[in-house]
Amino acid sequence: MICNKMNKFEQIKTVYVSSAVNSSPNCLDWGVNGLVIYGSCNAIHLYDPQITNESDGRVVSSFVAHTMRVNSVKWVQNVDSSCCQQDIVSCSTDNTAILWEDIQPTGFYKAYEKLIGHSDVVTINDAIRLANQTLVIVTAAGDCTVKVWIKHKNENTSECVQTIDFDSVLCLSLKMTLLSNTNCLLLACGLSNSKIQLYLNDFSNGDSVFLPSHSLIGHEDWVRSLDFISEDNLGNLYLASGSQDSVIRLWKFTVEKSYNNCISNKEFDDTLKLESKTFNVTKQDGSDCIYMIQLETVISGHDGWIYGVHWKPNYFTEKKMELLSVSMDKTLAVWAYDEDSGLWVDIIRLGEVGGNTLGFYGGKFSPDGNSILAQGHNGSFHLWTKNKNGSWTPGVTIGGHFGSVEDIAWDPEGKYIVSVSSDQTSRIHAQWLKSNKPVNNLHSYNWHEMARPQVHGYNMSSVAMLSSISFVSSAEEKVIRAFQAPYNFLENMSQLAKINFDSVDITKCPLGASVPSLGLSNKAVSEDDFKNNTSQPKKKDYPEHYFIPLSLNQPPTEEDLIQNTLWPEIQKLYGHVYEVYCLASSFNHKWLASAAKATSLELASIIIWNTENFQQIQKLISHNLTVTQLAFSPDSRNLLSVSRDRTWSLFEYDIKTNSFIIISKSDKHTGIHTRIIWCCAWTHDSVYFATGSRDGKLVIWGRNDQSVDSKITYCAKTNPLIVSDKSFTAVAFAPTLISECKKTYLLAVGADSGNISLYKWSSEDKSVTPWFKIADLINEFGHHLTVKKIKFQPLLCKTDLRYRKGILQMASCGADMMVRIYDIYLKDFS
Repeated sequence: MICNKMNKFEQIKTVYVSSAVNSSPNCLDWGVNGLVIYGSCNAIHLYDPQITNESDGRVVSSFVAHTMRVNSVKWVQNVDSSCCQQDIVSCSTDNTAILWEDIQPTGFYKAYEKLIGHSDVVTINDAIRLANQTLVIVTAAGDCTVKVWIKHKNENTSECVQTIDFDSVLCLSLKMTLLSNTNCLLLACGLSNSKIQLYLNDFSNGDSVFLPSHSLIGHEDWVRSLDFISEDNLGNLYLASGSQDSVIRLWKFTVEKSYNNCISNKEFDDTLKLESKTFNVTKQDGSDCIYMIQLETVISGHDGWIYGVHWKPNYFTEKKMELLSVSMDKTLAVWAYDEDSGLWVDIIRLGEVGGNTLGFYGGKFSPDGNSILAQGHNGSFHLWTKNKNGSWTPGVTIGGHFGSVEDIAWDPEGKYIVSVSSDQTSRIHAQWLKSNKPVNNLHSYNWHEMARPQVHGYNMSSVAMLSSISFVSSAEEKVIRAFQAPYNFLENMSQLAKINFDSVDITKCPLGASVPSLGLSNKAVSEDDFKNNTSQPKKKDYPEHYFIPLSLNQPPTEEDLIQNTLWPEIQKLYGHVYEVYCLASSFNHKWLASAAKATSLELASIIIWNTENFQQIQKLISHNLTVTQLAFSPDSRNLLSVSRDRTWSLFEYDIKTNSFIIISKSDKHTGIHTRIIWCCAWTHDSVYFATGSRDGKLVIWGRNDQSVDSKITYCAKTNPLIVSDKSFTAVAFAPTLISECKKTYLLAVGADSGNISLYKWSSEDKSVTPWFKIADLINEFGHHLTVKKIKFQPLLCKTDLRYRKGILQMASCGADMMVRIYDIYLKDFS
C-alpha cells in the first residue's frame, strides 16, 4: 500500500493524503474486500476505514489516468463469491471509462484499459464478472446513450457490443444483477423521464446484446439510484429505486412455478392484485422460468431528493432486509419491514442537524452491515458504526478540501498545518497521538483534520502563521483577517495531538467562536456567554448557529468541524484596493507582508504590517504587476517578492529607520526569467534564495562577491535548472543541510503538471549541471494538477513526541484538492 511503501529509492514515504470526494452521486463505493474507493478531482483514492481495528483509517493509495473529473467509481461485482474483489471501473467528464487492475502484491492500481466511445460526459457505470470470467461493463453518458462492453477471459481488450440510445432521455442510474440459477443478466436503467427501463441478456445462448423487457412506471421525477438484492436462492429479488420525487419504490421480482400456473391463477383467483408484468428466462438446467414483477411498496419519508439507495449486504446471515437511503434533506434512513404493521419503517435516522451543508450525495453499508459511510454534498465523509446495544455512533473518518488548495503553512514549531482553499474554508491538520510514546514508526499516528477555524464567503488565497495560536488569511476580498485559537481548541489539541501550549496563558483565550445569524465574522464566545445563551429559546430553535464546547478523545466529526471548531476573528486589516493575493510573516513574528492583484506600480505595492497592533508600517513599491509570492528570510532581515512582471525584488530591514529598503532588483539585463515568476524560497541559513518561473527555469541567487563596487549586488550562483516543458509553481528548501562538508542543500520543486521533484544543490559545485535529482513524486506519489505550495516542517526539538532523528516532513498542496505529507529520510541523501 502506498502510504506504507516507499518509492524505488526507498527515501520518501507518503504519510497523509487529504482530499474530499467529488460532488457527484455514485462517486464512492465500499467493496466486499473492506476497502473504499472514491473519486477526487481527476484521481481515485483507495481508503481503508479499518473499522474492525483499533487504528483509524487512511488513504492507502491514489491513482490517476483520467484527464478530467471522476464522476463514478465501482468495484467490479464477482458472481463467484470465492473470488476476491479487485478490479475497479471508473468514468469521467473526459468522456471515457477506465478499467483498473490491481498489481499484486504491490497494492498499486494501473489503468488496464480506457473505454472510448461516448461523445459526452460519462456519468455512471456498473460492472459484473461472470463465473466464466467474462467481464460485462455498462456506461451511461450525457449523449443519452448506454454502452455495453464485454471483455472475455484471456482477452486483453473490451469490445463495445451494444449502444442503447434513449434519444433525448438521460440515463441517471445503472444496476446489473445475475438472476439466480440462470445465465441471464438483468439490467435496470433509471431515466430522466421518471421511468425504469429493464433489459435482459441470456449469455447461455452466446448472445451479448441486452434486449428491452419492461418499463417500470411510478416515479414522478428523475430516477437517481437503483439497487438489487436477492431474497432467496430461488431467484426472488427486490429492486429499490430512489428518485428526485423524494420517494423510494420497492419492486418485487418473483419466480413463478410454471407458465400454466400463472394462467390458472389469473383465470380463477378473484382476489384483488396489483398490476404485474412477466418475463421469461432460461435456467441453467434448460427449463423455462417465469418472473413476475410487482410494485411491493412505496416508502415516503424524506423531504428532499433521494440520491442513493443501498441494500444491507448480509441478508442471508440475518434473514432481514434493510435498505439505506440518503437524501438532500440532510438525513440517512435505514428501512426494514415491520411484520406487525405490514409497513416498511425507518429503524434509524442519521445525519446532520442544522449546519451549512446541503445534504448527502450517496452512502454505503460496510461489508458486514455494521457501519455506514456517506458522502456529503460538499465532499465530506460521514461514518457511523453500530454498537452492541444497537445504537449508532459517529466514527473517525478522513476528510479534505473540495476545491483547489491554494496555500499551506506549518505552525512555527512544526506541530500542525493550516491550509486554505477555493472551497472557502481554512482547515487545521495534525497528528492524532493516542499515547505519550514518541512517534517512531508510521503506525504510531495518523494525520487528521482537527479544526475548521474559518468558513468564509469568498475563495481563500493565502495563509500565514503569526504564532502557534494565531494566523492571518486572505481571500478574494480586500480585507486580511486575523484569527486567534480559542481555549477549547487548545485543550483538545493538547489531548489529541499532545501539543504543549505552556507558553500561552490559555485561560485568557475565549472559549470558542460562532457566526451570528446576521453576521459575517467569527465572534468570540466566552464561558459566560455560553452559559447565558443556554437558556435562550433561540438557541434551542437554531442550535446550528451556536458554539458548543467539545471534549474530544478522537478527531472531530464533520458536524463538529463545521459548527464547533471556529476560531474567533480578532482583527481586520484594510489597505489594499483589490483582492489580496499573497501573504508572508517574518520568522521573528514581528511583521506581516501582503500584496494584492494589480496592474500598475502603485496598486502592486507591498504593505508591511506590525503584528503586535496590526498597524500599517509602510508600503514597498517596486513591481508593475501582481506580486505572486512573498518570502521573509529565516533571519527576518530580508523580504523577497516575485511578480507577474517577471522580476524579483529584495528588501532589507534597516534598524535605524525601522523600515524596509530595497537593496536589489532584477531587470531585463540581469533577470534570467522570461515569463511570470510564480514562486520563491529562502535557504534555511538566509544565504541564498530561489525563484521559479513559467519558463521552466529555477534559479538560485546569492550575493555577488566578485566585485565590491559592482552595482549588481545579487546574481545567479550557478547555472539554472531548466526543464522546458514545465512551469515551476512552487519551491521550498529543507530546514537543514544534507551534507555539511559540501554545503549541500535539499530543495523540492513543484510544477503545473503536478510533479514534485527533489534535488540536491551546492554552491560549491561549479559544473555545468550542479543539480542532482533525487526523486520524482509523480502520478500516485504526487499531485495531478498544479502544485500550489510546498513547505518543509520546521525542525522539532528532541523532547517533542514527533521528533524522529534523520526524518523530515514535507507538506504540499495543489489544485487537485489534495494536501499531502511526506516523510523524507535524510540519511539516504548524504
